[in-house]
Amino acid sequence: MWQKLFPGTAYDDVRFRRLCSDLMRLAMDFTAYNQYVSNPATGQVFLLHALASTRLEKHFDGVLRQVELSQEKAGLRDADFHYLSYMLHRRRHEHLEHISPKTAAFDPIEKADFHLDCYYFAKKLEHYCDALGYRNMVSETAKVSLFPDFLKYLEKSIYLSEPVVRAWYLVARMMLRPDEAHFFQEMKLLLETQAPSFQPKELQTLFIHSMNYCIDTKINHGREDYYGELFSLYRIALDREIIFDNGELNPHHYKNIITISLHIRELDWTENFIRDYTHRLPKSDQENALNYNLAHVYFYQKHYDRVIELLREVEYQTIAYSLGSRMLLMRTYFELREDQALDSLIDSYSIFLRRNRLISRDVKQQYLNMLRFTRKLFLLAPFDKKGIEKTRQEIENCKSLAAKKWLLEKAGALGGISSSA
Repeated sequence: MWQKLFPGTAYDDVRFRRLCSDLMRLAMDFTAYNQYVSNPATGQVFLLHALASTRLEKHFDGVLRQVELSQEKAGLRDADFHYLSYMLHRRRHEHLEHISPKTAAFDPIEKADFHLDCYYFAKKLEHYCDALGYRNMVSETAKVSLFPDFLKYLEKSIYLSEPVVRAWYLVARMMLRPDEAHFFQEMKLLLETQAPSFQPKELQTLFIHSMNYCIDTKINHGREDYYGELFSLYRIALDREIIFDNGELNPHHYKNIITISLHIRELDWTENFIRDYTHRLPKSDQENALNYNLAHVYFYQKHYDRVIELLREVEYQTIAYSLGSRMLLMRTYFELREDQALDSLIDSYSIFLRRNRLISRDVKQQYLNMLRFTRKLFLLAPFDKKGIEKTRQEIENCKSLAAKKWLLEKAGALGGISSSA
């Protein structure tokens, strides 16, 4: 680098290091400047601060009007909106005091105080909800304290009329009182009706809190009806594009939507979703996702030949595709009573599981148990009621088992027991 900068000059280590240090400082300043100009309102607030101590009332009012029009056009009512509004009204108050110090100007300071409170309450609640969320994932608890009767105070305050304060208040209540479902219903309505009030990132966070409420406090505790609630929530997220990043659909949410909609037997909707939204995935995921997930839909629709046809096109790019595709093919052979194909696949599947070092021991055991019970059920005679019931109980009692619900459904069908699946 020295030779390119100073050809024919002897290398000077001290000078070179100083140049590197100066370059780093300039790069940091440039990064900060880019962040500054990325939000025009930031510069206008600083300009208002400079104008507040002058008697240039026309210029001050013109800049203030520009910022307020920009805010109105954006339509946001999030915490940043309230902080900016606080700054604007504060600058207005300072300006009025300077040009007419003997005239009381209560309106700007009252509005500044209101927006500052909104910002504080929204951010305080957000931090508190984050702390409540962490306690479900890690052993330590984040120390975020609220003043006494904080939530009760908000219940009777004017601040709950602000979407951002109300949203985080509802998240806190959902976490603290999971049995009071009306908080979740209010949150779902807020996401549907007030989505334009939030920045995309915050909207995603609020959606994830609502989704986790359905999964962690309801579905994981046996509330099957909340699959429908989660499906409804995802439909809102799709309509409002809450779960998209720069126009791309998050693959994790794509998979969840299909799993949930198939679970509640929304088969036609699922097929349309796959055809309409797969192209919104990252390009590298699209073809595999289309074939793999349509195969699942056709399995539920009992179009087994189409399942086999599509699974031939799936590339085993990841462990998830390798495990899922093989399991779906095995279930398809089971339904078609293809004994030789099923037997061969179970053997090759077992070898794949035992030899693959990327799959954890626990996951391997879940799938190996699934293969063992699948073969056992396939070989049972319909008249062997004792053997069927014994196998069904073994499946029920097995703690480490993939596709447990499907295996119980098959055991119930063999034994003449109607299944709710």
